[in-house]
Amino acid sequence: MPQDTRVRLTQLTQKAGCASKFTPDYLERVLSGFAPADADGFASGMESHDDAGYIAFGSGLLLQSVDFFTPIVDDPYRFGQVAAANALSDIYAMGGEPLTALNLVAFPCELDPEVLREILAGGGSKLEEAGARLLGGHSVQDDVPKYGVAVTGFVETDRIVRNRGARPGDALVLTKPLGLGILVTALKRELVGEEEIEEAVSAATRLNRGARDAMRAVGPSAATDVTGYGLLGHAGEMLLAAGLGAVIRRGAVPVWKGAQELAADGCYAAGLAANREHREGDVVADGVGAEELLPLYDPQTSGGLLIAVAPERVDALVDELAAREEVAAVIGEVTGEAVLRVTP
Repeated sequence: MPQDTRVRLTQLTQKAGCASKFTPDYLERVLSGFAPADADGFASGMESHDDAGYIAFGSGLLLQSVDFFTPIVDDPYRFGQVAAANALSDIYAMGGEPLTALNLVAFPCELDPEVLREILAGGGSKLEEAGARLLGGHSVQDDVPKYGVAVTGFVETDRIVRNRGARPGDALVLTKPLGLGILVTALKRELVGEEEIEEAVSAATRLNRGARDAMRAVGPSAATDVTGYGLLGHAGEMLLAAGLGAVIRRGAVPVWKGAQELAADGCYAAGLAANREHREGDVVADGVGAEELLPLYDPQTSGGLLIAVAPERVDALVDELAAREEVAAVIGEVTGEAVLRVTP
């Protein structure tokens, strides 16, 4: 884009009031009792913690999800790509196919409109890649730029993948490294440049479509995408309510280069601290230091899928992921003990 339209988008998020307030505990208190699963014919309500809501529709299920956030990089086109990929991920996590999309925009009127045009172009490139038709959207003026997408998708009833259904003995497979939130925090604090976190940002622009295809080819027990609550938060949602837990091998969990060291030096977002406070009572560190756990609490943007798969199918899943050039990290196993145990 032209030089005179460049702006440090990530610095705009440092304005007063932009610190994370919507912690897991806060949201649970606010949303408790809303949209129960059996209300008004809904097949899935908010209390199930599924990645997308769904209702019966024709021969399958109509999926709906929405996500938007402030810039995580300064390049507006890349920001748009990441935001759209992140929104589409909820549909892929449930085994679905995106159909339509609506843009959501909040933007400061004092910024050059070319910046917003680039954000929308980036998002549009990912919607086009996903085969989702953009139908329009809504915009408001705001002091801090925000962009995201509301997505509608579809999945056949017998092919839906929920975040419940894992069984003891299932392998846990992760399809993207962790630590993007730590790296983005370092970027905002000007401890790193965008070129140093390019690999992680590029992965965040990558659709989870390939991972979706791989798990559909094998047949998972359950799956979710790893986003704002971090690996341990989303693993907890997948397992603990069902009376299950996991053993997670820290050494098998992929983490972006530099993220562990930055976090150990105190460079991480308020969201990581909130995730740790919310979930640490369910976590047992067995021979793993507190600093080594930090990337596992890190909020991800457009993170990978966490897939629970029967042990006899895990090799097939790894092969299917590799064939699509996706990460296939077998990071642990589901257990019958309702605790998240992290071992070396």
